Amino acid sequence: MQAYYLKKIIFFFTFYLATIQLAYSQSDVNTLKKADSLYKTDNFSQAEVLFEQALPSIEKPATTLFLKLAFIKEKKGDFLKTLYYLNKAYQQEPNEKILSKLNEIAQLHELKGYELNDFNFLILFYKKYSGFLIGTMLILGIYIFYILFTKRYKRHYTPFNQKIFLLIYLSGIALLLNLPDKYHQGIINHDGVLLRAEPSSVAPVVEMIDRGHRLNLIGGTDIWRRVYWKDKFLYLKESDIWLVE
Repeated sequence: MQAYYLKKIIFFFTFYLATIQLAYSQSDVNTLKKADSLYKTDNFSQAEVLFEQALPSIEKPATTLFLKLAFIKEKKGDFLKTLYYLNKAYQQEPNEKILSKLNEIAQLHELKGYELNDFNFLILFYKKYSGFLIGTMLILGIYIFYILFTKRYKRHYTPFNQKIFLLIYLSGIALLLNLPDKYHQGIINHDGVLLRAEPSSVAPVVEMIDRGHRLNLIGGTDIWRRVYWKDKFLYLKESDIWLVE
């Protein structure tokens, strides 16, 4: 009897949660539809409020949503938020048009970090083709492992350097799989941000930079983020930067 009532409680609880989620999702859809209507009729201020109201609860926002917000922010003269939303759009859908706009705003405000250098190009290439690249490497790794396993099973001699190569190869795949969790990009969100030599408030200040610059973030600890800036690894507080991915 107790098991019966327990099953009923679980059923109704699950149904209740599903109903709330459905209603919540439908509310977001309605908000976005209303925002789109306002956007199309040039009621940008009202559309902006609704877009930003719905954005936090959307699991995977469309690229067009970020582009619309970037357009609205640019019309308002808010170059910082324009850069932020353009970067969000570019991370989801890298293309020359968005990149050109980013570079245009960056040059206008004399901002660094938006140039397509070798490091950023490699990251962009990885983001665009990571699925294919990792899949191909995994298939090749499995094939190499199969060959070595077959040799061992047949008691054939396997040179030590081949075993080392497989180990390095598999380590490379693991590194690629973990790269998105370690690497991010961010935009400095206010003026007078201090870049320090170590993750500590008493560490020496290496440089002070203003809002708008885009930095590469690689790891960090507690409230500190490690950034790559002017060929150096430095640290800043997490609250001083907006992540764009």
